Amino acid sequence: MNESKPLHWSFDHDYGAQRTDFVQSLLKALNQYQAVLGGNAETKQNDKRVYQILPNTWRGYKGRNDELSIGKVVVERKCSNNSIWNYNVQYQNTTSGEDIRFTFSCRDECSLPLHDGWKVDVLNTSGDMYSELYLIGHLSSEDAIQLALNRTEIETVTIDESLPLTCNWALLDAIPQIAKNRETFDSKHSIAILEDLEHLRPICHIGFLDSIQTPMPLKGYYLYGNGLLPSYWWIDSNDTVVIVSGVFETLVLQELSVNIS
Repeated sequence: MNESKPLHWSFDHDYGAQRTDFVQSLLKALNQYQAVLGGNAETKQNDKRVYQILPNTWRGYKGRNDELSIGKVVVERKCSNNSIWNYNVQYQNTTSGEDIRFTFSCRDECSLPLHDGWKVDVLNTSGDMYSELYLIGHLSSEDAIQLALNRTEIETVTIDESLPLTCNWALLDAIPQIAKNRETFDSKHSIAILEDLEHLRPICHIGFLDSIQTPMPLKGYYLYGNGLLPSYWWIDSNDTVVIVSGVFETLVLQELSVNIS
């Protein structure tokens, strides 16, 4: 891994004033991923990925005990009948006290559109009536999103059936598939996203950003849309998303476990 050159602007948040070095924290996580990388490109029927959450630090930021990581995201998926991917995603932020679990399914298509129902369980350390939230949702036969938050029905939102509807967590697999199926990627790919399985972003765009060799060979793609904060997704030669850089935090792949069918 080449560490001698600066990182790409989309995920370089090392401003030199914080006690814990952002670049070194990112490289440490990537080194752990590369150490266990098998390089097997066969069909992955089951896998588990662990991403570190790094805060996009600002001047004067100080981490805890010289550790910059503020939590982790564990993404587990399993394919059933070669047509449906079942996802379990856990987002744990040790700084904010959030522990969120997303459970959903996607059809085995390029954009991984949502299939059937989904649920979100939220726990946090607030110690009040907001310390626990429970959301369930599903798509109706009329192409509408129906949600219930703590048993309170939320107004139904009708979606545009011309665009595939997926979840931001499924993009960890959808973006590599979309990129792989577009040889030149000279135009944007449009998609609808149900952010965190709750907030509809009806028109979003994915496009090619850049190719880099540092800290490792990666291809980058941007994601933006109305009401959606921009993010940058970096994919390695094994079609695995290893870095997701958002506005407030960056996810860095640290562990990968794969069962080959």
